[in-house]
Amino acid sequence: MKRPALAALVAAAAACTAFAANNPELNWVVASRGHIPKASLAAGRDATGEQSYVCRARLANGAETPGTIREPRVGCSLVHGGIVWTIGAYQVLRDDGPKVIRWLAATEVPQRAYQVGREADGSAVYLCRAKRADGSVHIGKLNGRGCTYGLGGRERQAAEFEVLVKP
Repeated sequence: MKRPALAALVAAAAACTAFAANNPELNWVVASRGHIPKASLAAGRDATGEQSYVCRARLANGAETPGTIREPRVGCSLVHGGIVWTIGAYQVLRDDGPKVIRWLAATEVPQRAYQVGREADGSAVYLCRAKRADGSVHIGKLNGRGCTYGLGGRERQAAEFEVLVKP
């Protein structure tokens, strides 16, 4: 592994450590360059049924945002500033089953929602997923303004969605 790639991976792992203390029930696995670890949480799918997995990555402005990864992408795809970004060093959420993973239909942030990131200003970000008419389910972020996710390289928003909550 080249030194810049190793440094980016170490920086991503260190950046995400703060949330581990807040959410000891969630297990995040450090990954990079498109790797999807075994037992990762498949929480989305495209219109053909291909699964996508929950990831999160840190942006240069300090924001830590959940997103989605699926083969053959080379990183965690997340929405920021109206467009989709792909970050090569990220963490993937492990699927630890119903004792930890539960989705709740919502139109706002539920009381028991897991905080999985933060915006550059420090405000909390939660994990959401939105269903579309074509049967696809898109993983996104919830920060009080609806579930924001990426589709076709652009930011989309859903008023009705599910949020990852503590059981």
